[in-house]
Amino acid sequence: MFTRRGDSGETDTGLRERVSKGSALVNLEGTLDETISFIGHASVISRWDDIRADLRQIQVDLFTLGEHVSASGKRRTIGKERTEWLEERVRAYKSEIGKIRLFVVPDGSPESTSLHVARTVARRLERYAVSVTRELQIETPVLTYLNRVSSLLFMLALASNKRLGIEERIWDIRLSS
Repeated sequence: MFTRRGDSGETDTGLRERVSKGSALVNLEGTLDETISFIGHASVISRWDDIRADLRQIQVDLFTLGEHVSASGKRRTIGKERTEWLEERVRAYKSEIGKIRLFVVPDGSPESTSLHVARTVARRLERYAVSVTRELQIETPVLTYLNRVSSLLFMLALASNKRLGIEERIWDIRLSS
């Protein structure tokens, strides 16, 4: 589908205002779209219903977050309850995983590595959101939510390897000199 309206390098915001495709808003929306897509990829690779359900819920939340940003907070938004849900899920997977040793090398299974890729893209989204906080008037609850998304993706990656009986590869700082 095409409308030709974007051929000159502009697009519409959620409030039907024209902006440059190089604007902070469009860059944030693009990084959000990448994050949603990588999470979708991880979801279809996952073997477990609970992990797939959590990933699909994050996608829904990120779409809501995108609406919040594109409509300058005048429509649906991400509230504190969504961050609390992420924190509860992190705790649940942490109890399944047990002790976590840092630094984990993204490795192991396709399920785990796809979640690590989604995690790194989610971190980029968070960094970019922080960098444009003032310009786009992004509130703290949105930033907190984005910070917790990558935490849950990390736990899901570790849980995936554990469920498959794959031991995490740990980077040993003592051996890197």
